[in-house]
Amino acid sequence: MEKINYLLPEESAEMTLNQVKSLRQIEGRLRKLFSLKNYQEVMPPSFEYTQLYTALESNGKTFNQEKMFQFINHEGQSITLRYDFTLPLVRLYSQIKDSTSARYSYFGKIFRKEKRHKGRSTENYQIGIELFGESADKSELEILSLALQVIEQLGLNKTVFEIGSAKFFQRLCQLADGSTELLTELLLKKDLSGLNAFIEKNNFSKELRELLKEIFITNELSRLENLVTNTKDDVLISSFDQLKEFSEKLSMIKPIIIDLGMVPKMDYYTDLMFKAYSSAANQPILSGGRYDQLLSNFQEEAVAIGFCCHMDTILKALERQELEEDND
Repeated sequence: MEKINYLLPEESAEMTLNQVKSLRQIEGRLRKLFSLKNYQEVMPPSFEYTQLYTALESNGKTFNQEKMFQFINHEGQSITLRYDFTLPLVRLYSQIKDSTSARYSYFGKIFRKEKRHKGRSTENYQIGIELFGESADKSELEILSLALQVIEQLGLNKTVFEIGSAKFFQRLCQLADGSTELLTELLLKKDLSGLNAFIEKNNFSKELRELLKEIFITNELSRLENLVTNTKDDVLISSFDQLKEFSEKLSMIKPIIIDLGMVPKMDYYTDLMFKAYSSAANQPILSGGRYDQLLSNFQEEAVAIGFCCHMDTILKALERQELEEDND
């Protein structure tokens, strides 16, 4: 009798029984929370025309096509497994829009090819929300407040919430005199020694040099404000002022860290960005931001903002936290 192969493909991500139990508990709590806040649950299709993603290239907001699982359907058209939830929901909003605003929630998997032996799965479970069509101030505060409430529902003890600005990042890249790729890499890796070497090799102003030198090591609000104000750059100053305002308004819920070195996770982020971390995980447990320009691909002009919970990371963090508590 032929031996059955019980091994899973490397691309697969299998949850343990305990992880499934925790996932369903979190789903229940978040469904209740989202419903109370008038977020309607949607279920986008598993397959999309690849063009939904690749059409963004003309606007300079690209998805990594090499990471897509692509197939040819019976029509001879290229289709891809769901790469993310945001763009399908942007399309949904543009198709069925019957009011000035819409609130959506989602629960499901995305599929992205990852490099082997990097400890990353190609299928990842996400829970998230998207808000379209409200005023900018209302949208940002609503989403940030809701993100902080979601973190409290996850069951993780030690969490940190950080906010940044895509506009701030993009302006830093402009001031870097054509060294965007290198600066992005240094900021992503939080490479302090590499950043100092980069600063020394470039003829930046004294004020910009001071800002870059402390961008990783300073979290104190007044010091950050002085560093940014000293640059006399209108974009940097206005972006920081917005982050400061959010930090002050939401500090009653949870302390917020301003990360001026935050790099957009997705190319389409245009303004506010944010991430949450747990001491029991080495990857963000939640991330999100504003992406107004995506709507222009569907002839819509409106504020768009949302976030997602990275459930695979969260579930592993919960297990690690429980193990640490048992060992104490």
